[in-house]
Amino acid sequence: MKNKHMRWRAIPALLVLTGCSYISAAFTPRDQNLDLVQGPPIQDVVTAFDRALTCLNGKVPRNVIFGVGTVVDSTGKESYADGNAGKFVTQGAGEMVQSALFKAGVSVVNRRDDAIMVSETNWGIRDITRQVPVNFYVSGSINSLDFIPGGGFSAQVAGIGPRYRQSRILVALDLTMTDAYTGRIVANIPLQKQIFTSEIGGSGNNFFGDTLVQMDAGGMQREAINFALRQMISLATFEVLGQIMDQSSLAPCKALIGFEDGGITASGTADPQALRDAIAAMNDTGTEDARPLSVPVHTAAPPAPQGQPAAAAPGAAAPAAPPVSPAAFKAEKATTAATMAIRAANDSMAATDTKTAIEKAAEALKLSNLSLLLLKEAAQEGFGGDEGEVAAVVVQQALQAAKEAGTAAAKRAQGEQPGDKPAPDAEGPSGTAGAAPAPKTAPAVPAPGSLGAQQKPGGLY
Repeated sequence: MKNKHMRWRAIPALLVLTGCSYISAAFTPRDQNLDLVQGPPIQDVVTAFDRALTCLNGKVPRNVIFGVGTVVDSTGKESYADGNAGKFVTQGAGEMVQSALFKAGVSVVNRRDDAIMVSETNWGIRDITRQVPVNFYVSGSINSLDFIPGGGFSAQVAGIGPRYRQSRILVALDLTMTDAYTGRIVANIPLQKQIFTSEIGGSGNNFFGDTLVQMDAGGMQREAINFALRQMISLATFEVLGQIMDQSSLAPCKALIGFEDGGITASGTADPQALRDAIAAMNDTGTEDARPLSVPVHTAAPPAPQGQPAAAAPGAAAPAAPPVSPAAFKAEKATTAATMAIRAANDSMAATDTKTAIEKAAEALKLSNLSLLLLKEAAQEGFGGDEGEVAAVVVQQALQAAKEAGTAAAKRAQGEQPGDKPAPDAEGPSGTAGAAPAPKTAPAVPAPGSLGAQQKPGGLY
């Protein structure tokens, strides 16, 4: 009888232990909102490799563009039993790589979802050619998820004793960086990590008099699989970027990783030339005669002082050119784009059919606008002097030539014949009345590599 009363007195204590919130959750009327339980606060996702990634900011030229391709779950592991929700591994690894690249301060374009740009292109409100092309893209897969059998022990004396066990999960991924211009793999890193899981507890079963008392307590610890994957992806992104960088500038950032050599020397494939080659191959301007826009600024002969013979031609043997600064590189791209705009304008004016004239005029307009944008960026980064003045003249000539070519093409599209164009200058050579005259502002196309050439009266260079 005594034990029966003890059991009834234990019921109120049990209710207190359960907590009022649990009672409220069970008996809240259906027409009222349940008070939501507040857990830990929201916070930024921070990994152990974020400092090393942010250290890379500014060490990779901003005009080198990166994108992220497919980073797939190739493990094939999923489970819907025992409360599991499906895939063991995150399906958002590509976004994690994109975040890591953005944290490293490099220029990143969105290649994860092209639905908007494609839809707007199909609707005719977007020109897809204005999308910035990538120089490098990152792809890969999470390709290993192995459950390693563990071990443990349990001991009881008189029904009371502790227990302990542990197990491991092995996860691995491969990340690859590809040169989008050539398709060549320029960096690759395989990584793996063991996810540690442990459980500790104790239990007891014993009689006190004629009453059986049972007790069981314990806890389990396991690393979060997807957070571990994010850390692996952050490190892998750091390493593939590091493999195309100069190792001397990378060394301070490697020291922030926290383990020997940052693990980057394990691959042994550092190739800084890949980055320089990619810069040299930036020549996709959408024209048939496109040529690299990275002609070194110093390949042209310097202007000859007044009264002295001109310097040797650019093709002559010359000492190796010093490294090109980002500002000078953009200015050279601007000059080349302007040169090609002038050529397109000339082709438009000389075209024998209206369709070609319109297409070439549109091409000239696009290239001239590109040259103006690049020259502005170069000026903001400190490009100037004599070379800056020459580049500005070329861009100005390109803009004017594109404008006149567009006006002439529009008139032809409205029904005017080529013979309705303004007649050639009176001083021009006789017998050319039937030829399509080139505008005064669209001079002959200068030779490649002549950015530093001296400007002469009556022409561009």
